[in-house]
Amino acid sequence: MNVNTERVLILTLSFGSGHVRAARTVAHELKTQAPDTEVYVIDALEDCRRLFRAGYVWPYWAMIRYAPALWDRFFARRITKKIQHTAPEWTFRWGCPAVFEAIAEFQPHTIVVVEVAACEMAAIAKREGLTNARIINVITDYEAEPAWVNREADIYIVGDERVRTQLSYWGVSEEKIKLCGIPTDIHFRPRNDERTTRACYGIYDDLPIVLIMGGGMGPTRMHRVVAHLVGTQEQMHVIVVTGHDRKARRRIARFCAEPKISLRLLGWTEDIAALMNAASVLVTKPGGITISEASLCRLPLVLFDAIPGPEQRNAERLAEAGAGIVTKSPLETALAIVSLLRDESARRRISACAQRLARPNAAAEIVRLITSREDFAQPLVTRRMTA
Repeated sequence: MNVNTERVLILTLSFGSGHVRAARTVAHELKTQAPDTEVYVIDALEDCRRLFRAGYVWPYWAMIRYAPALWDRFFARRITKKIQHTAPEWTFRWGCPAVFEAIAEFQPHTIVVVEVAACEMAAIAKREGLTNARIINVITDYEAEPAWVNREADIYIVGDERVRTQLSYWGVSEEKIKLCGIPTDIHFRPRNDERTTRACYGIYDDLPIVLIMGGGMGPTRMHRVVAHLVGTQEQMHVIVVTGHDRKARRRIARFCAEPKISLRLLGWTEDIAALMNAASVLVTKPGGITISEASLCRLPLVLFDAIPGPEQRNAERLAEAGAGIVTKSPLETALAIVSLLRDESARRRISACAQRLARPNAAAEIVRLITSREDFAQPLVTRRMTA
């Protein structure tokens, strides 16, 4: 290890695909702007203990899938009671030992965190003397929570003024809060390759493409939205991306034989940027990264099945900006899609609002903050971790 080389560790947790995409976007931009920097991206859930996953991760997915009202109350309590942790410190220390080992061995000068639990782990490492690295928190939703706030963090990067106000209310000094937007990959900027994308999916006519996504892990009622779309008999091409949600994929597969609708079903794909640039409407859960990517593509959005908490606020933010439509049921979602397809002026209006919401330089601004410090010369670790 070259002690004179700037080292940046980017820490996230793959509760969904968005946080990982944001982490990789920052890493790519960092290597572009500062190619000599050593960059290490860690997904804390990749090497966590199985019991940590069972006790910390699985209950979350169980609640949002089977008891979303319970998760809503749980998250609201964290806000109103100003609870500054999502789990006890020992939970992370015991459950994710590989993270703390990596911090001690890599000796980063800067730790960029792209998920609230990652923020907690970085703060623990700093309190315990494993590192003296700067901690930069990147909040990828239009809603924060008190667990983001700790004295170890040096910079808070936010997507809009509401999050800045929240952090200030919870005690973060104004000079620590930087409004850069939510980092999105450059490939989501509009390009003139729609015909190529359509041809890749066997689409050679001019009918509109409706892109439906449910997040990398779900859960959503995509199958019910598709069922209602089939019932409208509207002419369109529907491309459904189910990610890792196998249950949704099985449910939707039965509609593929329906002769009155062109339906293509995809699992996990790296082709989202091209699909967004070719689509007329995007139907999705309102994850912060996804709606930021759609804004870059100037793509009208229909938002459904928001997870209580940040996703609900993301949907509200988009509706306030006029950049999308928020629906409350699968039938309402299908009707909103058809309405947009029939109203080109509405699509253009929403597209223009989405463009105003976009922050195409967010990743570049974040990297400039990461690389702005001058005291890179020596490792900053004060104590090695003991077994």
